[in-house]
Amino acid sequence: MSVSVTWDNDQQTIIRFQFADGWEWNEFHAAVQDAQDLLATVGHVVDIIADFQHTSFVPTETLARLAYVGSPSPINLGSIVLVGSKEFSTTTLAVFRSYYSSVAQSFEVAHSVERGRALLARAEVRYPVMQKMMFA
Repeated sequence: MSVSVTWDNDQQTIIRFQFADGWEWNEFHAAVQDAQDLLATVGHVVDIIADFQHTSFVPTETLARLAYVGSPSPINLGSIVLVGSKEFSTTTLAVFRSYYSSVAQSFEVAHSVERGRALLARAEVRYPVMQKMMFA
């Protein structure tokens, strides 16, 4: 499979999607289901890192498909960081935000997984207070 899903840390606060060359949307949708299964096993907020460092390929309909990722989302889904793909540049994210502002507010872009983790560490303040209380 060209899209894999695993816990990124022992605390189970980050799920990492790993994309390989040649991935397709049907594989992505299966990976989203795997991630939702992982989210259902914990009672706290979980962030996502989507690692595109090992692929230069992005299928068509990217903006519409990104909207699928964030809506509707499990209540314990936190922020989503897109890592390593030029296709997910600041410009692409800006266009995405203009069309899907309510969904796109939880997306960030980073140039490495380490930078993505750092963004997520500081992003905690963006979670709604009531949501944090539910999972404390």
